Amino acid sequence: MIAQLKRYGVFAGGSAFGAVVDYIVTLVAVRALGISPETALALAMVFSATAVFFWHEHLTFGSKGQPGLSRRYILFMLWSVVVWGMRAGMLFLFRMAGMPLYAALALAIGIASVVNYILSSRAIFRTTHQR
Repeated sequence: MIAQLKRYGVFAGGSAFGAVVDYIVTLVAVRALGISPETALALAMVFSATAVFFWHEHLTFGSKGQPGLSRRYILFMLWSVVVWGMRAGMLFLFRMAGMPLYAALALAIGIASVVNYILSSRAIFRTTHQR
């Protein structure tokens, strides 16, 4: 349990980096490009997902050097599409409930992070020493 909490802390650090990129790029794209927040979030996640993958590969899960890098990367990028769907759905619902964009975006990113960790640690970055 303690090891999982520590690992989640490192995971959260990488996710926080990605979330900052997602947050800033989304808000700027909405204002500068006039696109919907959900579309802007998808654009932001294209950039952040690869950076976050390598954070997790090297720091969070220590998978570097383990076989299956391409498989993990593809799974992570596919999972990122699902994460975007969760975030975009929550963002839409929170905005419909009257939350300001900045608060709705922060809450959607935060909630999705917990779900992201659970799947990432159990399926995507699961290495032989974790089984």
